[in-house]
Amino acid sequence: MMSGLRAPLRAHPWLRHVLLAAVWILLWRMSALMAVTPHASVWFPPAGLSFAALILMGWSAVPVLLACAVAVTFLAAPWADIGRHWTPLLESGVLFGLTHCLSYGIGAWILRHVARRSTAESLPSLIMAFLFSGCLAALGAAVLGTRVLVLAGIADPALMREWRPWWIGDMAGALVLTPLFLGLLGADFPQLRSRLQSLGLHTPSPPHGRNAYALKLLVCVSLLSVVMLMSAHVRMAETSYSVFFLILPQMWIVYTESPFRSVLSLALFSTVMAVWVATLGLIDQAPLFQYAICVIAASAYFGLAVPVLLARNKQLSELAFQDSLTKAASRQHFFDRGSQVLSEARRFELPVALVVFDIDHFKDVNDRFGHAIGDQALMSLAVTVRMQLRHSDVFGRFGGDEFMLLLPGIDQHQAVATAERLRQLLQQAVIPGTDQALTASFGVVVIEADETIMQAFKRADRLLLDVKRSGRNRIGPPVDADQAAVSSSS
Repeated sequence: MMSGLRAPLRAHPWLRHVLLAAVWILLWRMSALMAVTPHASVWFPPAGLSFAALILMGWSAVPVLLACAVAVTFLAAPWADIGRHWTPLLESGVLFGLTHCLSYGIGAWILRHVARRSTAESLPSLIMAFLFSGCLAALGAAVLGTRVLVLAGIADPALMREWRPWWIGDMAGALVLTPLFLGLLGADFPQLRSRLQSLGLHTPSPPHGRNAYALKLLVCVSLLSVVMLMSAHVRMAETSYSVFFLILPQMWIVYTESPFRSVLSLALFSTVMAVWVATLGLIDQAPLFQYAICVIAASAYFGLAVPVLLARNKQLSELAFQDSLTKAASRQHFFDRGSQVLSEARRFELPVALVVFDIDHFKDVNDRFGHAIGDQALMSLAVTVRMQLRHSDVFGRFGGDEFMLLLPGIDQHQAVATAERLRQLLQQAVIPGTDQALTASFGVVVIEADETIMQAFKRADRLLLDVKRSGRNRIGPPVDADQAAVSSSS
């Protein structure tokens, strides 16, 4: 449905404001089922929509939200028996709208500022900023709102002492519903789209797994209904406090479903809870349930960060163990892995050969064709070499255009033959994007019994340097004719 609305919304931006106003007023009417004053409820979903609109649209959302505040003030007049004279109603509506927009506008500004500077690594900080700014905005709306209604004469002065339930009601609406509205509306705001994508809130989930997701929602709603019914019929604090255990099925959804489906489940969970509070007459226990939904939502949001952080940690681990360009082992990982392979080979008295090689005239390739072509040459070499390796061989990049091969169970004769086979394969290749052959020079050693892998590397590197001084596209020590013939035939 949202995807079908996006085209006309982009073509006619004013429709976005009309839709925002219509949904805001509808949500206000829903909250009126549990209202304590014309603009205060034990569950206030318009707070979530206001917060999301100010995050996405900035201060340009204020006129729409201000108009909504005035409209609902007039709508509440007959329902709340607060009079029908339009002047005080207009004044109180404007004052309520200004305090509402100011409070959530400041919270949105804080969150936008943090979001612009955030990365995947700072996702927990972004979630903390959202929770902090949402709580702060709801507190401002409650403290200022109660005073405005009293000063406007449409509420009893005693309301000023009731800012706490107003605050928790607003906070429940803001913390639980804002991510859902961000996910539904955020695709039309490119400046925040990348951040929503990193959170997984940019689009609704794909259709697969809908039955399993529906079953999980049913389990959550059923358990919640049981708790609410028990709270209504068994007037014991312990019964109502069991609502906090419902964090378990919610976390089940968080860890098995997409972020969008997770925030959707939180929205449904809070809505059902609010309906039960109103239906069963549990207004006196409402603060407990409000706190519960806020705690469950906060836990769920930090749970959403776990897959993102795990993926980032996996990426960092791959960078530590693997060269990002050629996918060869990084220098440190090669030597760490090489030490393990060498220790295991010595236990079975097997030889281990080390081959060090690099691309001939690589600097000239970069200078003549550019670094992009140089990268293509490195990747082409890595692909060619990797296709010739056994599962037990270790292939690593020392740095620049210098690579290393560790060949367990291979003696000097076999290692030189392997290097010759690689040399011939490489010289038959052409550097991508050029007509220049891809040739390489090699230094080959067998690691001695009292030698470390780093000491062997230094010997092989010296051989490689000697080969490059005497002429490139060669192997040190040189391959004999018989080896060359065997290598060519293989």
